[in-house]
Amino acid sequence: MTKVAMEAVDAVRRRLAVEIPAGAVTAEIERAYEQLRRRARVPGFRPGRAPRPVLERMFGDQVRADVFGKLVQESYADALRDQNLEPVSVPEIVTERAEPGEPLRYSATVEVRPDVAARDYLGLAVERRRRVVADADVEAAIESFRQRHASLTPITERDTAQPGDVATIDYEARADAAVVGKGEQRLVEIGGEPADSPGAKLIGARLGVATRFDIVYPEDHANRELAGKAVSFDATVRALSRRDVPALDDAFASEHTGAQSVEELRQRVRADLEATVAREAESAVRGALVAKLVGAHEFDVPQAMVERRAEAMVEDVLESLGPRRPAASREPEVRRQLQHDLQAQARDHVKAALLLESVAAQEHLTVDEAELDAHVDRLAASAGKARERVRGLYQDAGARAGLRNRLLQERAIDLLVQRAAVTDVDAPSGVAGVPGNG
Repeated sequence: MTKVAMEAVDAVRRRLAVEIPAGAVTAEIERAYEQLRRRARVPGFRPGRAPRPVLERMFGDQVRADVFGKLVQESYADALRDQNLEPVSVPEIVTERAEPGEPLRYSATVEVRPDVAARDYLGLAVERRRRVVADADVEAAIESFRQRHASLTPITERDTAQPGDVATIDYEARADAAVVGKGEQRLVEIGGEPADSPGAKLIGARLGVATRFDIVYPEDHANRELAGKAVSFDATVRALSRRDVPALDDAFASEHTGAQSVEELRQRVRADLEATVAREAESAVRGALVAKLVGAHEFDVPQAMVERRAEAMVEDVLESLGPRRPAASREPEVRRQLQHDLQAQARDHVKAALLLESVAAQEHLTVDEAELDAHVDRLAASAGKARERVRGLYQDAGARAGLRNRLLQERAIDLLVQRAAVTDVDAPSGVAGVPGNG
């Protein structure tokens, strides 16, 4: 009978010591050679007639490797069930003894979810900072809306770019001799802020004449591929246009938003901004409560869970870059850097998930199958053409369990909000938004 002993290495690691009896090892080796004899083609011998010593000489290393691998794989799964372990990482296998005719001994070290018990999570004190929507915020939002509906009129009376023009350009950007950006027929506003931008560098550029300029990007630039680098641009202005912004009148309000007048448009914009402010304030409260919960509990988390969370965050960052996503040749390097930079944040995310699951368990929160199906229906409805793929995804038991956990965590946060000591604080105005089109 296989022997299994478990040792706690630390709060999140367990080591299984496994010993498979010599008899079981020998039986498996005999079985392997019997199967090999039937199928092996050995020069000088008819099929199935090759002597065992010949097979051992020709295939012995491979047979032993296959047998020991099979025994480890099967016994490891049995050992997990025997010890009631649910690992969250790939096992680290160390073979301690593997010889024919002898017991097979190995150890398997895995990470497991820690036992987490959230405490003192009700009545947490946080501020709800709600920004005041001022008249200036409403006007700024409407002006932004007007600018987005501006039309472009070709400039034919001159061939030199001036501040305020919209230029159509072709360009190529290089950093450290590598191409980091390239585009054709791109629109760029000439002049404006910041002063060290392509648009500012193109003041005075002439139609059809290549212009070369350098930009040194700051260390904290949003595009990590360009952060801290000197980038050389070769740009050619292909066309110049002026931006014609529509007048703010009742006709504009009606055509673009359905409002009957400018005054009604202002009322709608204010309502939209106030709704946005309220959502932001509530989201901030939820975030602050989770941060307080995490900060009040110190415990180890499995590195495998941190790595998986960091990988998901890296993917989110890259997807958010859109057309600014790094070239394929540079992406592995960018991924490695992001994975490193996001470790601490990923660790907090994992801690938060474990603590919220603990809150849900202690408060007996549940998500039944009907609620789960309803949420899947909403996800599918919002997925458009991919709705059936979404439905298919959540037919998988693992995917449904993951979704259930996320919904339980959201309910745990709802509970924290309901029972929190929230103080309302007005914050300075400064919102910007999009007027509705209802």
